[in-house]
Amino acid sequence: MNTKGVFSLYTEFGLKDIEFLTHYKKLAPAAQRELLEYMRYLLCKQYKREVIVAVFHNKLLNNLLNSLIGLIQGDDIDISHITRRVIQIKELYYALFEKVHNNYAELIEDLDSNEAVKEFGRNGFANLEQAISSKHISRIKMEIIEFYQGFQSLARHHRGRKIVAV
Repeated sequence: MNTKGVFSLYTEFGLKDIEFLTHYKKLAPAAQRELLEYMRYLLCKQYKREVIVAVFHNKLLNNLLNSLIGLIQGDDIDISHITRRVIQIKELYYALFEKVHNNYAELIEDLDSNEAVKEFGRNGFANLEQAISSKHISRIKMEIIEFYQGFQSLARHHRGRKIVAV
């Protein structure tokens, strides 16, 4: 019998974990359901906060956005550089989102993805891609500036929020 996996599972539990499980087992079934619902609520709130932090407070993503703004300043605009930078930003944006989402999707059944983050990305990148495909420099500049301002607005708006349980 292979007990190596079982042993490593038990070594991850601390005294607080065992105490929590002991208390949980003492609860009536209705109270256990309430506790599980409350834990799901807390995990969902934490998930939403972590998605915001992971995406909108990522230094690399912010640096890429700042460099994108730099690419549209001046008279000599290179659409191929802008296209590559938008692709980099889009890939990183969704990779950061998916990393947090997948982590919590394992814990929470029917996890409701953070719609503000998804919707901003979906609309923002669609607008950027349409502007780039149009090859109109003024439209490209406008969409980049709008995306940048929207990104910064969401980052500021969610910066000071705390998780409050009712």
